[in-house]
Amino acid sequence: MEQTIKTEELITEKSQLLSLFHGGIKPKSDFKVGIELEKLGVNSSNYTAAPYSGTNGILEFLKKYKKVNNWDYITENNTVLGLIRGCDTVTLEPGSQTELSSCPRDTVHDIADQVKNYNTETAILAEELDIHWIGYGIQPLSIHENIELIPKKRYDIMNEYLPTKGNMALVMMKETAGIQVSLDYGSEDDAAHKLKVLLGLSPIVTAMFANSPIRSGQETGYKTYRAIGWLRTDEIRCGLISRRVFETDFSFNDYVEILLDLPMIFLEKDQNWINMKGITFREYMQHGYEGYQATVEDWNLHRSSFFPYIRLNNYLEIRNCDCQRSELIPAIPALWKGLIYDDNALSTAWNLVKDLTWEQRLELRQLAPKYALDSEINGLKVLDIAKELVNIADYSLKQMAQLNDDGLDESIYLAPLKILIDKGQSPADEILTYWSTNWNKDVRKLIEHVRLI
Repeated sequence: MEQTIKTEELITEKSQLLSLFHGGIKPKSDFKVGIELEKLGVNSSNYTAAPYSGTNGILEFLKKYKKVNNWDYITENNTVLGLIRGCDTVTLEPGSQTELSSCPRDTVHDIADQVKNYNTETAILAEELDIHWIGYGIQPLSIHENIELIPKKRYDIMNEYLPTKGNMALVMMKETAGIQVSLDYGSEDDAAHKLKVLLGLSPIVTAMFANSPIRSGQETGYKTYRAIGWLRTDEIRCGLISRRVFETDFSFNDYVEILLDLPMIFLEKDQNWINMKGITFREYMQHGYEGYQATVEDWNLHRSSFFPYIRLNNYLEIRNCDCQRSELIPAIPALWKGLIYDDNALSTAWNLVKDLTWEQRLELRQLAPKYALDSEINGLKVLDIAKELVNIADYSLKQMAQLNDDGLDESIYLAPLKILIDKGQSPADEILTYWSTNWNKDVRKLIEHVRLI
């Protein structure tokens, strides 16, 4: 039998590094919305993190879920690490956080339906394993030292490398869960402008969806402990990318230049993972490494190790929100779609934050995890900006008028968010109000509040 040999494309010119971004350009009529939903599994008896292995672990859940909907396995060295069906995947983060990555959908209605069905199906299966899924930004009891790292070589290397760059890298890797949204762009200029607006608004939206104030069974002093974990992971790899995004005519080439000077974490060659010990991709392109020369596949892997609030791909990947309880999950794609897919909304939203300096943007990024909607910067109250953003998105989605079978537009998904914001609260504020009163600091009550069923 003839053996198929995988041939990788050597990088010989810079245009190869730019091609993915240019390939993402599409007409507005083809714009879609995608979601990546990470959620946390906890043992139903004691609310500690559900492990990967064991008779009641996440691996057993994957095996059960495969049978329900005819998924195919995603494996590494014959070890099951996820599921795939078409362009939908269910994969695992380092601490067995379980991530649904959805095919791009035409409407938020489609996303809401898919997420509801997914959460219902997986809750039933998890019950058989004494696991509860929760829509929360961080493990409520278990800390990273007590959470099993899944058997994935990429994560072994990250587990070694990232703690040398930030003292909360392992908190981020093993304890946290978020929701990511993907949006399209129509040109290079459109991508650059949307990237600027998304980055400018990201600390505000982080504050709006703050949902991780309790960790290890205690108040942390932060409204989103997940966000502070990202702040203390690897500063050059995370955050606002570069002041150039805000102060110059940013381009695909500028983004590539930033990635070229980003230290590499790993390579995958011949089914083996290689620790790159922090050499930059530019150095790898110039000199090679251990006999290997840079390929497009290496470049794509390197890009995936860049973790800014907004990541440029052949779409824009928005990465800054805690996971949420059921009714607030669709609010995140609805808010971003309403703000970004209408030109008037995009311009109006940008006007709310356009006058901040680079230093003020960095300061707001530090304030948001602790104070959320109570943050203030340059005389601006984050709560006031948040209220404006919800109103802008609400109007925009009504104007788009993409209706579900009941004749309702996508603004319906903003309703639970609007109720919170009108009260001046993030999800974390609501939790903290109950924590010391009705719940009497009982983690079980927190689990009931955020449980995904």
